Amino acid sequence: MTRKFCTILHSLKSPKNVGMILRSHVANGGSAFITTGHDLPWAFKKGTRAFSRKLERKCRILHIPDPLETLNWCKAHNYSTVAIEISETPTFLDEFSFPGRTAIIVGNEGEGIDTEFLKKCDHVATIKQFGEVGSLNVAVSASIAMYEFNRSQPTLNKITGSHYKDG
Repeated sequence: MTRKFCTILHSLKSPKNVGMILRSHVANGGSAFITTGHDLPWAFKKGTRAFSRKLERKCRILHIPDPLETLNWCKAHNYSTVAIEISETPTFLDEFSFPGRTAIIVGNEGEGIDTEFLKKCDHVATIKQFGEVGSLNVAVSASIAMYEFNRSQPTLNKITGSHYKDG
């Protein structure tokens, strides 16, 4: 079975965070990149592109204004929804088994994911924290979740870059 994930940004406001999440999304082989909770599509302007490294042209970007319609899109495309959020009765991310087709959902930097929306998600996974911090940055959380989704998969592409030397 081919494993596949999409990324859903629920009501994010920070260009820096959106750019960093998109960069991780592409690096981890994500399919659709979806923004929701805003009336207008995300504008990939200078502030976002500085952090995305202009990778927005390498993935399919969708905007579905209504978060509940986003969940309907997930169901129509056979994605199980997995919200990455702090929970009172957590399923910790490192103990969670991702479905083969997963929609990784992260929420607003300050408010998290709306409680009513969260109740409609198939799963909620929480990232363990070991220090005295209330929560992780949303881009860090999304990146950890994408990595965990792919952790058991073989690396498909050779790692390249300006700092990588072969041999």
